[in-house]
Amino acid sequence: MKQVISRFVMILGALLFIGILFSRDFRLELGLIVESVMFPFSSYPFHIVILIMSILTGIYSNLIQKYTINHRRLRELQEIMREYQKEYMEATKQNNQFKLKQLEEKKQEIQQLQSEMMSMQFKPMFYTFVVTIPIFAWLWEKASASYELVTGSTSYGNLTTKLPETFLKTLNPDLYIINSPFLGQIHVVTPVLVFPWWLFWYLLCSITFGQIIKKVLKVGV
Repeated sequence: MKQVISRFVMILGALLFIGILFSRDFRLELGLIVESVMFPFSSYPFHIVILIMSILTGIYSNLIQKYTINHRRLRELQEIMREYQKEYMEATKQNNQFKLKQLEEKKQEIQQLQSEMMSMQFKPMFYTFVVTIPIFAWLWEKASASYELVTGSTSYGNLTTKLPETFLKTLNPDLYIINSPFLGQIHVVTPVLVFPWWLFWYLLCSITFGQIIKKVLKVGV
């Protein structure tokens, strides 16, 4: 039963990833579903909402990593891989045919271990997709729709014509304007480097708090 649930969650995570990547309509519908749960956050400034979401997803993803990965086994596999690659490089450099033949005989075993290691690393990623992708779709929808309302731009596919009136009423324009160092007063969709500001802020918060939460929860120890 446990394996069935695990496989179902992984498939769901993969489907969410494919859906949000290739279908804007799917992204819109997913964002609206999340809105039915997250609507209380609509009264907060958007950068604060992103901060809260990044902390929540950081806690969730680190708990997933802590309890779905056998970190001792993962370290063992990584050490075996490093040692094998080191020996192979040395044998190649010295043209040691005897050693190369021995390593070649171990290749199938190493490939199986490599497959095990990749499975251990990918499984938690698909688990986290189940939560992080819906939240991302919701944040994207809020930011993009508010940008269209404020600027009149249709660069995001004229979202405001596809979203219900109840959703649009939650988009207080003032909550999506921020004062950014060096940039001054901008909308959260304004590009920073190659990302919209809100995405840049989300990544920054996620990485920062993710590392803090990882240390607090002692993930990988």
